[in-house]
Amino acid sequence: MMWKLGLRNSAGAIIQAEKRVRLLSSLVLSSPYLLYTKDVLPGGRSSMNIYDPRKEEMVIPNQGMMTYPSRYIGSSRGWVGFINSNDPRSLYLTNMFNHKVISLPPMEPDCADNIIINMSLSSSPDDSCVVAIKFFGGRMCFCRPGDSAWTKTETSSKLLDCSSVLYSNRDSKFYLTTFRLVSKLHFTAIKFDASTYKPLGHQDFPEVTYYHKFDRLKLPDLLWSEFELLESCFHTEHLVESPTGEVFDIMWFIQLSHGRKAVHWKDHHKQLKKEEVVKKTKRFMVYREDEDCYTYDIGDLCIFLGQSTEAFCLQASMFPGLKPNSIYFAAANHSGVYDLATDVIHDLPLTNTPLMWLAPLSQ
Repeated sequence: MMWKLGLRNSAGAIIQAEKRVRLLSSLVLSSPYLLYTKDVLPGGRSSMNIYDPRKEEMVIPNQGMMTYPSRYIGSSRGWVGFINSNDPRSLYLTNMFNHKVISLPPMEPDCADNIIINMSLSSSPDDSCVVAIKFFGGRMCFCRPGDSAWTKTETSSKLLDCSSVLYSNRDSKFYLTTFRLVSKLHFTAIKFDASTYKPLGHQDFPEVTYYHKFDRLKLPDLLWSEFELLESCFHTEHLVESPTGEVFDIMWFIQLSHGRKAVHWKDHHKQLKKEEVVKKTKRFMVYREDEDCYTYDIGDLCIFLGQSTEAFCLQASMFPGLKPNSIYFAAANHSGVYDLATDVIHDLPLTNTPLMWLAPLSQ
């Protein structure tokens, strides 16, 4: 089964009018890419595109890529997790470029219908890796490729509902993001004891730790109007580890609007149709793990954030074309590059739904 990637007109010809494209055969696999949906085809298959942020162009295949009718659950270390739509309990990992597919244990019925936040791999599946899946709520599932079943662990705490998971190469453990409230001067963490949040009975799995360095993270100096705007935004917290092992704590602010009117995140569900609410990234705030103050400078690094993507961080000079001191983000209705020094967003030329960033396969 093949994907037909690219932009096509009604006659099936490749459209190159307003977008720069190149053949898939020229892809450098040790490079980041953005995978996103073009069209949903009959039988549950998807027509996909790949965007190269280094060259700022779309990529189309000369031979296509293998897939199944699928629902994609996340990406980690350049690998993509997906569920076969014809069998919602079946899970796989795939390398999008060499057609390799690795079967994972079937999902148990009480997990199959749960919302998946993201997926994290402790290493490349070619090695002896651990796969962790974080669900909405306090549940996580773990396995190694070749296992016959998943190992589950969960907590009833609502503080972990939207938290995501990141594997730390430096610390050899999984980290869960915190939950913070916005006040005039700080992000205040809600304390939670995660000391028992481990896969019980399977001590060969890495430890799971609730990432918590500071009770409070200081906000930059803001005008009252700027603070009110941020306080009205929906925000999520993300963790990312640099190539040298430094961990960054990132706040992602998304402004909601209906028509031309801004909508407070607490009110967006009230008498408003979901499809009529527009979401647009407003700002990011990045904190170093040894500082409780916001930083405008991460040097030669760039960070990749996206829905269903395990965040990753690259040294820009190692990937010519990437912008240093920036955050590459991909979300529904809005994808772009955020300059930390100027707070300026450069929108990416994508009008379709982004799926996930693919980290370099060597990562």
